[in-house]
Amino acid sequence: MKHSELTKTLVASLAVCLGVMGLGQLGQSETVFAKKTDNGKVEKFDKYKGHQVYEYTVQNKSGLKVSVLSQGGTLHGIYVPKGAKDKRNIIMSFKHTKQYYSKAAKSLYVGQQIGPVGNRIRDGKFKLDGKTVSVPTNENGNTLHSGKHGYNSVRWKGKVGTYHGNPAITLRHTFSSKYTGFPGKVKATTRYVVTDDNQVKVLMSAKSTKDTVFDPTIHAYFNLGQEKTIRDQELTMNSTQRLELNKEKVPTGNLLENKGTYDFTQPKALGSHLDHLITTKEQGFDTMFKVKPDKNDQIAKLSDPKTDRSVTFLSKRNGMVVYSGNSITKKVPFESGAGRQHAAIALEPQMLPDAVNHPSFGDVSLKAGQTKTKEITYKIDY
Repeated sequence: MKHSELTKTLVASLAVCLGVMGLGQLGQSETVFAKKTDNGKVEKFDKYKGHQVYEYTVQNKSGLKVSVLSQGGTLHGIYVPKGAKDKRNIIMSFKHTKQYYSKAAKSLYVGQQIGPVGNRIRDGKFKLDGKTVSVPTNENGNTLHSGKHGYNSVRWKGKVGTYHGNPAITLRHTFSSKYTGFPGKVKATTRYVVTDDNQVKVLMSAKSTKDTVFDPTIHAYFNLGQEKTIRDQELTMNSTQRLELNKEKVPTGNLLENKGTYDFTQPKALGSHLDHLITTKEQGFDTMFKVKPDKNDQIAKLSDPKTDRSVTFLSKRNGMVVYSGNSITKKVPFESGAGRQHAAIALEPQMLPDAVNHPSFGDVSLKAGQTKTKEITYKIDY
């Protein structure tokens, strides 16, 4: 990195630390800096609600590039190299920050960090240490994606550098219980790491002052090809069951067998699955699958036969929420073009949703003083 570029990076990162986080969420003792790296940079992206938004970018030796925005810790791009100046973004993004939060797109949570817990919590209540905890609700009396003051709602401070020798973006934010409505003052760290074997690792860590819950995810929408929908792309999952849901999409606690339309054990065009759901209320998938990681932690694979691109999803957790972009319309102006139904598919590794109310779904607790890390890995092939 040239001296002038490093200076700009340091200034930009210092600005994030000193002024753009808002809401009194930053600890004064925390610092932020950009390590010198030939593969990373920090640039001004635009402004949102009067505050500067920064774009953090890193890439590996083969040119696989990852871009993240400070607002919402949003995964803005995974760019697959086709040539020196020709890269294809395989996830959906917007040209301007405000578009991520627009009326047409805010319910889609495009690319955003979801935390401290993903998906729905029934009635916004759960038991913790024998006591009933109530958290803010934002959908039909339930809590969706941790409510209005979750991970996606804040400006994260960031830096570019390395992590275990790999190019990495590191984001940090301190959440107060008064702000989120969840127990504890939580110091959260999210790292986006790019390895030379084309893995994008997302490491989401948290440490709390009180016993609380923690099961975050990334709400990225994938379209691996050049087509305007994902109908010709193929999805496989290590899954034989899915959760039964009530009319509010909250798990009942029961499991259903994956048969026919819901069977992803063999590769088959997504369109052939979607055709059977187009007459339903959802008109596609908004489904919570129980997955079983294999010996390499693989839980799913999305591939595009036309471009020979694929993303393999690695996770140690037992859930994968699949949303096939059923409500995307032309009013959603993606950077790649106007949206349409099934323009992309969101695949969200996490513990089975509403685990706080169903102990058999898995442990999402975080004890006071303990640090936990949840990892999602996207293995990119092209």
